Amino acid sequence: MIGIVLADNHELVREGIASLLNMVPDFKVISQCANGRQLIKRVRALYPNIAIIDMSLPELNGLDGAKYLRKINPSIRVIAISDNPDEVSMREMMNAGISGYVVKSGRVNDLIKAIRVGSTNKIYLSDEVRRRHTRRRQKNGDSDVGHALTQREREILRLIGEGNSSKEIASKLNISETTVKTHRNHLMDKLNVRDVAGLTRESIRLKLVQIDWH
Repeated sequence: MIGIVLADNHELVREGIASLLNMVPDFKVISQCANGRQLIKRVRALYPNIAIIDMSLPELNGLDGAKYLRKINPSIRVIAISDNPDEVSMREMMNAGISGYVVKSGRVNDLIKAIRVGSTNKIYLSDEVRRRHTRRRQKNGDSDVGHALTQREREILRLIGEGNSSKEIASKLNISETTVKTHRNHLMDKLNVRDVAGLTRESIRLKLVQIDWH
């Protein structure tokens, strides 16, 4: 059974989503919240598998909420829902540790897929979110810091994203573990992340690691 906490400040929206999700045999909405403060309390108390958060949730927005929930419960998977996914970039979403992103006006099946994919530690974006994100990048002319990485750095980043330890990477590339750690530190500086989890998210964002969007 997948336990779900649902956070949205509109009661009708919450009740509608909860009713639909509870119709799925292995889903159970175990709590509903109207603001960020309630969400944190429920997650601390109930330890759900999934938290569905409205990106404009009062008292704690979706991005900050995702970061905080992952701190207090590292195993939780956060699915973001929004009326306007243009307001958040893919990079911000990845850095927050969000496992799925769905437009409120989309299909119920999108949310169900997001929950199932998120539960397997992968990332799901609904078609509409991906289309809007692509248009946003084209409009803004976003540059990709990934182009600044050397071939060896990209190779190491890919292996990190696939879950390899420094020792395993050193063995696969026939280099010393110290060299791997030096490259890892350079990657953190270039990509502006502070830990291996951040490097893993960057490896996904740069499409060095295959993920299941559906």
